[in-house]
Amino acid sequence: MSLEMPKYHHPDFDQDFLKNAPNVTLEEVAVDGLSPRNYHALSVYPEYFKINGKWVLAGQSRMDTVCVANDTEGGESVDIVEFRNLKKGDKVVIGRTEDASEGIYVWTEGFLEPDEHVDTFAFRAGRSRETAFSMDYDNLYEVLKHEKENGGYVTLIVGAALALDRDSRLALERLIRNGYVNAIFCGTETAAFDLEKGIYGTSWGQEHFEKEQNTTRNLFETINLARKYGSTKALVESGLVKDGFMKASVEMDIPVVIAGTIRDRLGLPETINNVYQAQNGMRKHARKTSTIIMMSAILYTIATGNMTPSYNIFDEKVRPVYMYTIDIQEFAVNKLSDRGTVTAVSMVTNVQDFIRNVDRALNL
Repeated sequence: MSLEMPKYHHPDFDQDFLKNAPNVTLEEVAVDGLSPRNYHALSVYPEYFKINGKWVLAGQSRMDTVCVANDTEGGESVDIVEFRNLKKGDKVVIGRTEDASEGIYVWTEGFLEPDEHVDTFAFRAGRSRETAFSMDYDNLYEVLKHEKENGGYVTLIVGAALALDRDSRLALERLIRNGYVNAIFCGTETAAFDLEKGIYGTSWGQEHFEKEQNTTRNLFETINLARKYGSTKALVESGLVKDGFMKASVEMDIPVVIAGTIRDRLGLPETINNVYQAQNGMRKHARKTSTIIMMSAILYTIATGNMTPSYNIFDEKVRPVYMYTIDIQEFAVNKLSDRGTVTAVSMVTNVQDFIRNVDRALNL
């Protein structure tokens, strides 16, 4: 089967409650980074704002942001801005309702058929380890094929479990080399584990993971080598790294954003230790992502899910952003929906099995 992209439809603006709704109230920012009181905080759903009598769709509605409006006659538009990025003079939308009574309307039925009525356009809820995921896998395969064929942007969040398993590393490497990946987010140790395996053939010092883990010497030797060469790219180009997804990312020019954490004992040259800089680096890709797959990295998953729109506008067409979260723990996949990213398809399974299944379906 081939993927049929859900078609988006706008609300019927001829309805009386939308036609007669007031324009939004705007208030200027007085101090950089300080929002006016009663600001409107956005959700993950499509949101419309009435400006000069026109309903304007926010292109990238996402959590933990505010709406800055341009109310110039004939140039009505909105920008979605993080609080810390507000500038003096920005016109912020004021209002705490979402029913058009203050010129703000949240629309949850844009991807539903006209006769379909559900609370939200969430793909599915209540997933558990007993859920059968065969249909989810089939849909994901078609999504990834569609993205590759149509110039989509696929972002992966990669957890350490993928870097510690030989077959998982090579599966991810093949997906990168075959054009299914456009950006990767991960932590220092995930990247370093993959490089260690590619240089020394070990994971945590062991050639076979079944043996007792007893040393991080090779891990830190790997990080020190990258620092000696000045970058991971230079380390890969030295020829020391034989395989792995980091090598593939360098050679295929796939950006890898490595956000540091307080737990990092030693960082790669590319590790971004400033949290705002790391957030900006991740958001640059999240905002243009059309499909995102989050695999066994709960902190990065929650952070990325919150900054990624559930829909976006590509080539002037509104389409859903496909989100998948994969983890062996139900807690981990449920945590994302608890935080408000309700459109993610969750799959409670081993990420090593997951990535190998995707590799077999697309590459073999």
